[in-house]
Amino acid sequence: MNKKTKTSTILSLIGLTLLSFTAAVTSTDYTVLASKSSVKWTGYKPGGEHQGIVKIKSGTLSMEEDMITSGNIVIDMPTIKVTDSESTKLLNHLKGQDFFNVAKFPASTLVLTDCKSLSVDSTGKHTLQMTGDMTILGKTQSLTFTAVNTAKTANYMFYNAKLTIDRTKFGIIYKSSLLGDAMIKDNFDLAIKLIAKKN
Repeated sequence: MNKKTKTSTILSLIGLTLLSFTAAVTSTDYTVLASKSSVKWTGYKPGGEHQGIVKIKSGTLSMEEDMITSGNIVIDMPTIKVTDSESTKLLNHLKGQDFFNVAKFPASTLVLTDCKSLSVDSTGKHTLQMTGDMTILGKTQSLTFTAVNTAKTANYMFYNAKLTIDRTKFGIIYKSSLLGDAMIKDNFDLAIKLIAKKN
């Protein structure tokens, strides 16, 4: 066997080994149960805050060995509500053009692009560092956040995640630091609870 043939054979064996390993790792798809999942938001102002909820419209997760490899979550923006105030003016303002303009942009999305395990407990549940592309008002920004696998069964996965979002990066600059006002803080938080069922 000449040197060229030997090299080709070794490369072929390496390729077959990698192919076999890849084939052994199978992806499992889950559907996010929108009606059983939730998103809570908190917005901040000097000396106070407002809280509310918004519904998840749909979502999917793909997993390999309890690790999320990809996924997406669609948030139904017209369902946004304020839970600590009965002010119709505040709610309409959030839905209007100064904030989320839900008539023109009825959906915000989070597309998961990367995941790594930060820790795993004795039952095999992971704390994950997630990276995803968040789209609000048609503008997309990459975010990194932590998600905790709070429970799992043979057919269900449960996750809690908290995202801190700089609204100015999505063009929401009403009373922001960019205008020298900052009567409403630039950052707001989303606390997401997901329940996903194996397909």
